[in-house]
Amino acid sequence: MMSCLPGGPKEATPQGAEEWCDSGLGSLSEAQLGQLQEEGNCGGGPSPGQKEGPPPPPPPAAAAAAAGAGAATLALTSDPCPSPWSGPPKALQGGRGEEDEEDAEEEQLERLDSALGGDEEEEEEGVGRLVAGVGAVRLEKEPVAVAPEAWLHHVLGFVTEDGDTALHLAVIHEHEPFLDSILQYTQGTEYLDVQNDLGQTALHIAVILGASGFVSKLVSAGGGLCVQEKGGHTALHLACREGQRECAQQLLAPALAQRPCEGSGSKAQLDCTNYDGYTPLHVAVLRKDVEMVSLLISAGSDLNKPELSCGRSPLHLAVESQCPEVVERLLHAGANPEARMYVGYTPMYSAVHRPDQKIPQLLREFGSEEPDWDSDETLDSNTEEEYDDIVINCGH
Repeated sequence: MMSCLPGGPKEATPQGAEEWCDSGLGSLSEAQLGQLQEEGNCGGGPSPGQKEGPPPPPPPAAAAAAAGAGAATLALTSDPCPSPWSGPPKALQGGRGEEDEEDAEEEQLERLDSALGGDEEEEEEGVGRLVAGVGAVRLEKEPVAVAPEAWLHHVLGFVTEDGDTALHLAVIHEHEPFLDSILQYTQGTEYLDVQNDLGQTALHIAVILGASGFVSKLVSAGGGLCVQEKGGHTALHLACREGQRECAQQLLAPALAQRPCEGSGSKAQLDCTNYDGYTPLHVAVLRKDVEMVSLLISAGSDLNKPELSCGRSPLHLAVESQCPEVVERLLHAGANPEARMYVGYTPMYSAVHRPDQKIPQLLREFGSEEPDWDSDETLDSNTEEEYDDIVINCGH
């Protein structure tokens, strides 16, 4: 670095100072570098080798330039990318040491701090004002009333991945107010008989759950009594299978608004057969449910209707189930003691080949006759005839 005093000796600066001053100057242009060097030598301290004394007054132009440079240096900014030229570097400014640099850094950190980073009390007050402002936000508008048509379109069109409608869900979750609101608009419509993936209507589900109140509402609304689920069971079949006598009573009770089911309303379900060929009475007899049998008899079930597989009447099934109470109830209701299966067997024939001897006695009391053929020979011959094709196919 050269001195600009007139007539002064040209001395080189020490090597360490040269390296220290060179930092950050490589990116400046030659004109800017010359200006820095000129201002630094003219406005700084005495050059090496000169006596200390009062510095000569700077020219007015130089003083103005130095004042502008100092102002630019003190103007801190939070911009992470400052402009290329914001005043002379700190290393070239006269009269600023390490303490000034530390003060400037602290000042810059304070100015770059968050707006809530001041005094703790002020910060709490600021946060409190923000929370109060957010909490003060309220919706001014009143809720818009939804038209019944839009509500119906959304609710009645809803179906789950299992095929359950809103009506199914109302029964499954036993939500009576929701059920009432749906039935208000769907009474007497086919929507009541929509089946899910298991073939179940809302009435089937209500019976399985034992919700007799829901069964009553669905029957009164016109739910189909003869709709069959995947096993061919009607709602009455399920009531007999699950032992839901209260539900069976609601299904068999006369209803004011009831859709006909293959003819004669509630009585038609008594003759419906599932895929095993059983009527509800057959199912109740096989379950040995005396009360359910009595209820079905009172409702008008056919006491002698055969099941479809072998032609067994309810009395045959009662004998095979070895339930004297059911046998007695059927006989008292007028069941035929001489009814025959497809192969010609009477209930007495089935009774004498089973252990409970009370049942043959009951049959005799109601006029059943003893078999007129030798039971052992008939059983062996009929067994060979009935299963002859199976014996041949087995290779015997």
